[in-house]
Amino acid sequence: MAFRLAVLLLKSVISIPYTLSTMTEVPELPLEEIQQRMVGVWIGNFYSSSGYVGRKLGKKGLREYYDLGARQVAGTFKHMGFSTPIQVALAIATNEANLFGSKIEVEEAEDGCAVLDREHCAILAGAKAFSRIGASLLAKEHCKICSESHWRRVFSEMGMGLEVEKSEDGCLMRVSPKKE
Repeated sequence: MAFRLAVLLLKSVISIPYTLSTMTEVPELPLEEIQQRMVGVWIGNFYSSSGYVGRKLGKKGLREYYDLGARQVAGTFKHMGFSTPIQVALAIATNEANLFGSKIEVEEAEDGCAVLDREHCAILAGAKAFSRIGASLLAKEHCKICSESHWRRVFSEMGMGLEVEKSEDGCLMRVSPKKE
């Protein structure tokens, strides 16, 4: 039935005569709107996948899912040659600032640690926005999943340590180097 409906819709679209005079220009979005849409896409994809895994496989399956994701991220960092906290922190900050619009600073401490200071975490802001419109996702749950279920596991996989201090709009992550 769904296939027949799709074929009928496709036939109706194909039969519409298109001419260049009816073409409209695709609007370019400002960077801030692109970033907000990326946050929405990321949140939607991540939490719908996590929710499905949790419902089907339970807590143990969800832990395995998070472990797999962390191993993949750590493997990517390793493949890119990132082996120090500052290299990993800069990669994270670059993505979060440019893709999502987070306000984030990175500093290398004298002891070899890297400090990521998320003054404004765009994904946390997105989680808060989803909560306001009735989604079951709560911002405090997001922060726990982000820091504990993801980043702590990524850094552990790389032999690094993590300390986290949460704030109203973000967090401060201190990534410590490999223990020799």
